[in-house]
Amino acid sequence: MLSSPFSHVPFLLVPFLLLALIYLSVSPNDHFSLRSAFAPCNTNSNAPAQRPGAADVDLRVLLGVLTLPSSYERRALLRLAYKLQPPPTGATVDVRFVFCNVAKEEDAVLVAMEIIAYDDILVLNCTENMNDGKTYDFFSAVPKLFADQVPSYDYVGKVDDDIYYRVSPLADALRSKARRDAYYGFEWPCEPETRPGDERFMVGWGYFVSWDVAAWISETEELRGAAKGAEDMTFSRWLRRGGKGKNMYGEKPSRMYDYLNDGWGEKAACFRHNFTADTVAVHKLKDRRQWARALKFFNATQGLKPSKMYHLDL
Repeated sequence: MLSSPFSHVPFLLVPFLLLALIYLSVSPNDHFSLRSAFAPCNTNSNAPAQRPGAADVDLRVLLGVLTLPSSYERRALLRLAYKLQPPPTGATVDVRFVFCNVAKEEDAVLVAMEIIAYDDILVLNCTENMNDGKTYDFFSAVPKLFADQVPSYDYVGKVDDDIYYRVSPLADALRSKARRDAYYGFEWPCEPETRPGDERFMVGWGYFVSWDVAAWISETEELRGAAKGAEDMTFSRWLRRGGKGKNMYGEKPSRMYDYLNDGWGEKAACFRHNFTADTVAVHKLKDRRQWARALKFFNATQGLKPSKMYHLDL
């Protein structure tokens, strides 16, 4: 009687030997595919669907969303809004949520769970505030927190949590700008000819500086004593006094603007108008309906597949 190739092998080892034969019988490319099938999932909801390889990246941006520990719903919405965007070509845009010390017991527990699940939160050593130094605490902390990252970020941005940035247009806009001494955002006044002599600055709902400017803020301790007041105007004064941010880039008002709320009787202006196809950022999204309208216009739901499991009127 013919014997099986495995007749002298302990019965419990047979499945493992069969798996080994299958593995060795496929091509080297298939080896990689087989191993990949058992790789763990990336649970960071903020990671882009297809993050470019390090060799393909020529622009790195840190987008710090200044918000409050208790703003759970807004962070959940923003995570979806950024995760579902197509990844920018040749760039990485890392979104981090930024707030000061977490003072409430319930927030400490829930924020800890967010950190475990998403790893996208920075907690600064400060008391929560708007115009009392939080912006300084953010920019002064970033170069130290990411000191070991090589290569470092090219740009650091401070943005509010009621603004929606489209990461591909943002990356395209920043790629053509200087990588040193740069200061980019929505410049005020947006119609300078009507307000001659007004102080120029990037409005506080979102602006970016090159890494060297953030490093200078981190190294310049005396700025802490000049951190109070309207933070966007204060920030621009730091730069002027220090001779920094000389490469100042104001984005076109057609590409950065406030949401136009017809229901409030608002009129279009240089800083406020309807959505445009080449938008970089739209600000003043204060409620769910406004966010939904913006996300619908920019095709955030285009990946929704037909299914008998749901019916949505989009």
